[in-house]
Amino acid sequence: MAGAFQKFLIFFAFITFVGSLVLAYLNTAGVPGLYYSTNGYVDSKYFQHISPAAIGFGIIWPIIYVWNGVGILYVIVSIWLKPEKSPVNVSPTLISTPFLCAYTLAWGSTVGWLFAFDVEILELSLALLLLAAFSAYFAIGASCKLVYDNQTELLPSSKVMVWMVRIFIQNGLCLPATWLTIACFINLGDVIIYQDSFNVVPPVLRGTLNPVDGSTLCLCLLGACVGTWFVLENFILEKYCRYNFTIYPVLILGLSALVSRLQPLDNATGNLIIASVQLGIVVLAFCLRIVIALFRWKKGPVKSHDDVTISNVKLTEM
Repeated sequence: MAGAFQKFLIFFAFITFVGSLVLAYLNTAGVPGLYYSTNGYVDSKYFQHISPAAIGFGIIWPIIYVWNGVGILYVIVSIWLKPEKSPVNVSPTLISTPFLCAYTLAWGSTVGWLFAFDVEILELSLALLLLAAFSAYFAIGASCKLVYDNQTELLPSSKVMVWMVRIFIQNGLCLPATWLTIACFINLGDVIIYQDSFNVVPPVLRGTLNPVDGSTLCLCLLGACVGTWFVLENFILEKYCRYNFTIYPVLILGLSALVSRLQPLDNATGNLIIASVQLGIVVLAFCLRIVIALFRWKKGPVKSHDDVTISNVKLTEM
């Protein structure tokens, strides 16, 4: 059963998540006194060619908060469920201390980013986004490894619980992790193109790269990041993340919104072509991801280390 410290971490994670939701909403609403401006205004002020159209942000963040809200509420309710139905109370627990710490840090860092970006401290904003993204990566990895390592014991009696964790915790966290990755490259573009220019309009260019070339660099880095992840998840880390699929719909949404924003711009032809090609590649990668996962699922379920060990012992005894 969950101990007092684990319960404290769960409720602290919930409070941090709710705080992130409320403060993000207040920023979008432009509540006076709390923020100097909105994220939308600051984003448009530091003009570049890698930030998606506003509709992309308007679609993805409600999905992120609703999906992850269901996930964290499921974790809280699980405190009072029987062990075979509870990722919290099962032994070993699937809601571990490292997972909860990383989860809390991810949402807490997004709160810090809201205020840093509001006062246009670009380097700090980028650092906080990187911290949020890598904390989300760690939380996803910790959860996937726990499920993989213990699935032999869990699946016979706790199949529903395992799938709840996969759907609402792992795939839920993949949503903000992916969007935060995109946001990191957007903020990287801000940093390499502009100087901090709070209350200065237009913002001051650094002079090393113009907005077009800086955006091209960040788009190429984003493409390299996506390609690297595709190889990792399908050929190296596949046994841990076979059932994570929400990464690609987020990328498709982000790149579609970016293409929509770049189409009417006169000087964005090169970056529009790059973004359009990347969108096509991501759609293809998503299809391949589904095909690969279905093919491997048909061959049999993912085997944990314990399964492999037992099989080897049986072969030795024959």
